[in-house]
Amino acid sequence: MSRDVINRTEMIGATLELGGPTIELAEYATTGLLAVAVGPRGHGKTNAGLLIAEQLADQGWVSVLIDPEGELESMYGAAVKSPADLIKKLASRKIKILVVCATDAEDFVPYGQAILEAAEEHRKPIFVMVDEGQLFTSPRRRSDGIGDSADILNQFAERGRKRSLDLFVTAHRYSGTLHRSLFSNKNLTLVGCQEDPTAWAGLAPQFKASRIDYSDLNALGPGEFFCLNRRGVEKVRMPMAEALKKVAPKATAIKRTLPATFSEWDQAMRDMTDERLQALTPPVVELLSAVAGLSPQQVLAGGHALADELEARA
Repeated sequence: MSRDVINRTEMIGATLELGGPTIELAEYATTGLLAVAVGPRGHGKTNAGLLIAEQLADQGWVSVLIDPEGELESMYGAAVKSPADLIKKLASRKIKILVVCATDAEDFVPYGQAILEAAEEHRKPIFVMVDEGQLFTSPRRRSDGIGDSADILNQFAERGRKRSLDLFVTAHRYSGTLHRSLFSNKNLTLVGCQEDPTAWAGLAPQFKASRIDYSDLNALGPGEFFCLNRRGVEKVRMPMAEALKKVAPKATAIKRTLPATFSEWDQAMRDMTDERLQALTPPVVELLSAVAGLSPQQVLAGGHALADELEARA
């Protein structure tokens, strides 16, 4: 018996702007979108999910935000009252972004079942963001409702493409926190700052075809990610979601500081590779000093530190 190729027509012409080259969702028309973001707390994973939710909501999706910490109601309105209320709102599609308060896996299960029911019945595009995904699915635990919630999320991942159901999950680590089914089905990955060197073992295969290593991930700032998608690996700096802009405290501008004394330059030189130090020829130093606006004193101190470091490594 022949089968029709699944083709998500709503994805034709839809895009995502995540701080890098435009992602054309037509590339995901036969698979649906399953995105995973990993990184430590406070580095922008939630913002990334909200950004995608807002952009998809503007392009015909209903976005459902699973909120375990009760933070999203102040941005997107009161949470749905019950699973039945969620089904009703997903059927009417009048509200484009819905918040579900679920502090743990047991809270999530009836809402997850409601999403599956609505997706099965209506087959209209739904985007689900699961913040702090390690609370709802685990490769090891089956107690406290985690087994049931993991099964539901696995259904989102494995069967969502046939039901116009797309998924975004955040986690602190790439391995040991989420069920393997999510990773085996994902097709867009955001990797943020990695502060634990042991995490590189799980991440390294993702970057096998690139020159990116642990030090590159460790150097990422808040809101910066390596985005692995259908076209390869790109470094992106996420803009802030519109709703988050309204509640986020204004950041104090920090003036950039550069080494000024010999000891400061000496410490900076020690952290540089031989290749980079040897590339600092006089013309390069002159150009970089002009671009950075260094004072003659800073240039002199840096020159002495460079000469001493090169001599020590010879």
